[in-house]
Amino acid sequence: MLLSLFLFILTLALLYLSSHSLINHLVKTFYRLTHSHEIAVNLLFFLLLPGVFLHEFSHILTAEFLQVPTGHLSLKPHFKSGQLMLGSAQIAQTDPFRLTLIGAAPFLTGTLTLYLILRLGLNLNLASLTLTSFLPQILSSIQQLPLLPFLGIFYLLFSISNTMFSSPSDLQAAGLPIVLLLIILGTFKLANLTIPSPILTSFTNLFLLLATIFTLTLVFNLTLLLPLKLINR
Repeated sequence: MLLSLFLFILTLALLYLSSHSLINHLVKTFYRLTHSHEIAVNLLFFLLLPGVFLHEFSHILTAEFLQVPTGHLSLKPHFKSGQLMLGSAQIAQTDPFRLTLIGAAPFLTGTLTLYLILRLGLNLNLASLTLTSFLPQILSSIQQLPLLPFLGIFYLLFSISNTMFSSPSDLQAAGLPIVLLLIILGTFKLANLTIPSPILTSFTNLFLLLATIFTLTLVFNLTLLLPLKLINR
């Protein structure tokens, strides 16, 4: 399980880094085209609007489910502490447990949405992908799609994956369960306890599936990021 957990953390970190780099390069590209920071930010906002909506709505919906009072939902780009925010959701102060769940909600809903897009949209059997079948299956799925559905799927992957963790607090909230899992595994190791085989297998498969989802999404991100880097040199 440790190998699958490592792959999950590695692909998650790479996706996070690629997302922030891609957003920065998009803003630079839009600025070069318009010569206006305001227009560049607004163009980025509308480009990422489906992901922004899913992100903020996930915060609100989770807070309501956990009976935490919510306030205004804003879908408007603004700067907070020098950082670009594409939206915001007002959530009342609550206990750390519920606050963590609310903070991690966009990551969880975003990951689930990415899975559904890849599984249903591209018809990929994510659980059966291997290193040798990885690229052939993707190319085969893409070739079978008409151009417009493929562009729609590509756009949704881009929009959702690049808004799952739009702030450091979101990433910290999503990473807290991983830290807790590592603490639990360390406790079992120190106490010489054996994790039941079915639980171990389930977690191993889950982390491998998540690593596969993030790897596929990362590939899509890089196909956009590399040309933008060349343009902005």
